[in-house]
Amino acid sequence: MRQIRNWTSRMSIRKKLVFYSYAIITPILLLISILLLVHNYRSAVKSEEERCIQNVRNISDSIHVLQSDMKEMGTYISINDEIKKILTSDEPEVLNRDSRLWQNRAPMQMIQDMIAISGQIKSIAVYPENGVNPYLNCIDRSSSYLGNMEQVRDQEIYKLAVQEKGKFLWQRIGHGQTDTYQVNQNDKIVMYREIYDMARKHKLGYLVIGSSAELYDGICRNSLQGKQESVVVMSEYGAELVRCGDIDDALVSEIIAQKSSEPMGREVLQKSSWEGYHIYRCRNEETGTMIYEIVQRVGWRDMSNTILLAPLALLVGFLIGLYPVLRVVSDIVSKPLYSLRVAMEKFMQGDFSQKVEVMTQDEVGEASACFNRMVDDIRELIDKNYILAIKERESELDTLQAQINPHFLYNTLDSLYWKATESGNDEIAEDILSLSQLFRLVLNRGNGIVTVRTEAELLERYLQIQKMRFGKRLTYEISLEPEILEEKIPKLILQPFVENAIVHGFESADGSYTLAVRGRKEKHDMIFRITDTGVGMSKEQLDAIWDQADTRKYASQRIGRYAIKNVKERLELMYRENYELHIESGIGKGTTVVIKVPCGLEESRNNEN
Repeated sequence: MRQIRNWTSRMSIRKKLVFYSYAIITPILLLISILLLVHNYRSAVKSEEERCIQNVRNISDSIHVLQSDMKEMGTYISINDEIKKILTSDEPEVLNRDSRLWQNRAPMQMIQDMIAISGQIKSIAVYPENGVNPYLNCIDRSSSYLGNMEQVRDQEIYKLAVQEKGKFLWQRIGHGQTDTYQVNQNDKIVMYREIYDMARKHKLGYLVIGSSAELYDGICRNSLQGKQESVVVMSEYGAELVRCGDIDDALVSEIIAQKSSEPMGREVLQKSSWEGYHIYRCRNEETGTMIYEIVQRVGWRDMSNTILLAPLALLVGFLIGLYPVLRVVSDIVSKPLYSLRVAMEKFMQGDFSQKVEVMTQDEVGEASACFNRMVDDIRELIDKNYILAIKERESELDTLQAQINPHFLYNTLDSLYWKATESGNDEIAEDILSLSQLFRLVLNRGNGIVTVRTEAELLERYLQIQKMRFGKRLTYEISLEPEILEEKIPKLILQPFVENAIVHGFESADGSYTLAVRGRKEKHDMIFRITDTGVGMSKEQLDAIWDQADTRKYASQRIGRYAIKNVKERLELMYRENYELHIESGIGKGTTVVIKVPCGLEESRNNEN
């Protein structure tokens, strides 16, 4: 015991819980399995007995339905007045002159219709005792009856039918047997009956109706559930009608010797030669047909594999299935501590996005909640410092704007404009006017958020000034969908890329140059695309734009005080993660800038913050 305690003391909480749980539960499960084993054996024996009894009943009921159809047909023929007139006629020679006697004087068409509806009857024959030609009809075309009454009278079944005086007799006629048929190609279950007058003194005729044995065989064959089962169907007078399954002829003979008049029962053959069989039988009181189901008796040893399978499978399955359950239970205790330790280690390495899921309300859950609050506070502090840094950079623009007296600048440009107009220099006057409007739009009374229309107007004035510089070498296009003109965006998020395209993509290039600015609305977003046909940039230059941490390290990409990184930082400030900024370029292929921002930006950044 002490060794067990010493061994378990070195285990983790998870392993201890699994070990002690198995030590307690395994003996209990073993006892349950033994009890279940005994119960399963008793239930299996009882269930097998009930199944076999019900199976015999079902076979008897199904065969009774088939025999009842044949009996109804035989009864109708035996009592029909028109047929009786033929059977009781004193002038058989006169009747035999009519080759269509049975069709003209008996309801054989109706009988044929009844046979077609039944589907199981394959042949029918009526042999008159007064010498009238018999009615012979084999529907399946594979058989033919004996042609005259003299041949019929030599049959043992005929003699038995005469002896029984109107009772229905049943017999199976196999392929090739010629005691009832001259030619027989298919197995049949045949019903025989001697037709008497009302007083049962005078024989009138002999009736033979044949049915397909395949239907009877199918009923019995479909009832078998294993090689250890067999079914035998006997007529009331001991004629074997159906045999299905692997069964010995001697055992069938023993069954006939053991037949009983009881409607339902079970007997075990006690003779040593047949020991080990259960025989279930059912007798139909109306037809006398006996149904036997012979099942090999399965003992304790024979059933042990089947009976033991369920308890052992339950025991093994439960023990195996218990392991993940115990793992889950142990995880409830150990996993929160493990997750908290991992999160703390990552936090120590600088990953400030770590959060721990609080799964319990105990001490571990409280520690996890405190850790989450600490992470939120530190991240909030970092975010505030980051925003302050961005605002500090933006204040550089405000400081620059504050150094210029807007009224002085506007008045000076207006004076230059009118002076150029009076001198007839309309082109210079137009350029001065564009410059004046450009300054008005840039300063914009200090507002950091403008409409798309205002930003487009700023681009138009800027490009007009650049047009003055480059002349016909510069061609530009500004195309914005009307739906986005009144939407709000941060000021100067498009102009820096236009200026960068002209300064770095066009100044060092020869020939003509095209620049296009397009904007459209897509669901709840605005997509702006700035495309130029300048010299383009290599992959290394593109990577340098995003990788440089200090703006002084990428002076070649700076656009005044509004470098690409500055624009990206302001987009992050305004939209957090709900924006996209992509630059695609190649040497000699020009540059394309794509900016995607959501619609509905608020007027004031103070409300957003």
